[in-house]
Amino acid sequence: MFKDFLNSKLTGEVLNAKTGLKAMPKTQAKFVEFGYGQVEPNHLSAQRTGQIYAQLPADPAIEILEQGQFVKYNYGAAKDNDIGLVDFKGEGEWMMVFNEIKLYRTRPDGSKQWDCEFAMIKDDYQARLYSPYDYKAAELEYKNSMNLNGKDEKGNASVTVLTTITLNADGQSVDIGGRRYLVDADKKFTYNNVEYTLNEKNFVENVPVVYPYDDVTRDTEDYYEFLNGFTNDPWKKLGKYKPQRMPAGATMIPRVIKTNVGDIFTTNTVNEETLVVGDVLAPNATNGILDKASAVDGSMKWQVVKVYTLADNQKAVKLMRIA
Repeated sequence: MFKDFLNSKLTGEVLNAKTGLKAMPKTQAKFVEFGYGQVEPNHLSAQRTGQIYAQLPADPAIEILEQGQFVKYNYGAAKDNDIGLVDFKGEGEWMMVFNEIKLYRTRPDGSKQWDCEFAMIKDDYQARLYSPYDYKAAELEYKNSMNLNGKDEKGNASVTVLTTITLNADGQSVDIGGRRYLVDADKKFTYNNVEYTLNEKNFVENVPVVYPYDDVTRDTEDYYEFLNGFTNDPWKKLGKYKPQRMPAGATMIPRVIKTNVGDIFTTNTVNEETLVVGDVLAPNATNGILDKASAVDGSMKWQVVKVYTLADNQKAVKLMRIA
């Protein structure tokens, strides 16, 4: 039977001592007969209210998250890693793991993988970047060199550049700083009150060409730019920003939903071997799996309202949230 073969491969034990390859991790819930826990949404308010969350990475210590497992959406962990975590110890109420099932394999007989073969397993994911922008490594402002307010940072109104001047194709002029200067029969021209002579190759080197800075801004302060020193210079630039990386060791971001009193779903993600109608369950504080013992002190409670089956004929229970 395929279910026996599947369970034999979901043990988490080392299969090959030479390669170190391990079997896939096994389910955490005793009620699961084969594969991993499943959820059938019968009446979940989050599908109408939009209380679906998928922004926080899972705690690096979490190796597997099954459908129907409960976690804390711990934004409060941001004080340590600036992001927050999905874990089992945060404040607030429990959120139910309800990931999109992603299975792509086709078996040799042509059939597709079953839903029971899906769980979010850390080893399958390698998210490196959390956000394209890291506010802690924000771009730094710098001033470019156009100096459009008539002066540079040293107070100079112009810059002088030693330039090679070459005779134009007309054989009668040279261009300097965007202006044309005539060349006489002796290959002489005057620039900035200095006479220059072209050599036998029709150019002259190291001519000190003066480039005045433009002044296209007001000389009065701009009171709207108080954070930038009241400058009127529009040519302020921002450097490259850096992406925000995932917390060290975190690789996956699960999708979780908020549940409300009256919500109903069918699942086998329960850490009990037998269940009857009327049993009350709550998430275990260690792994978020529903069990009866946790309902004694749990603030969230789910009641078994029907002993049922899943589509693959595994035993399951229909649960209703009562607290």
